[in-house]
Amino acid sequence: MQKLRRLHLYLGCFFAPMLLFFAISGIWQTLGWNDHSYVFRVLSTAHKNQGLKGGLSLNSPLLALFAIFMSLGLVFSIVTGIVMAFKFGRSRIAVYTLLAGFVVPALLIVIFSR
Repeated sequence: MQKLRRLHLYLGCFFAPMLLFFAISGIWQTLGWNDHSYVFRVLSTAHKNQGLKGGLSLNSPLLALFAIFMSLGLVFSIVTGIVMAFKFGRSRIAVYTLLAGFVVPALLIVIFSR
């Protein structure tokens, strides 16, 4: 379990900057800010894997491969984090919180997708 915790730590630290970038760029894209700002539009090219009309783009095949590994690392890190939370936490609140993490978005989709 010690090796798993260490791997969880290192994956989280290595991918944290890029995960923050993708999370923050997802926020401004959701809010539509990339439609009104050239800087946001350029930075969004890495997130959306497409270029601008003028040809400027921050994406590349290597960046896409890195994003795939980052996503896999995130999935692994989340799963190991959940396992460790239940193994070491021993809290019913953690179980309820995890269940709420599934139920709340599902309810939002069902209620507001009509």
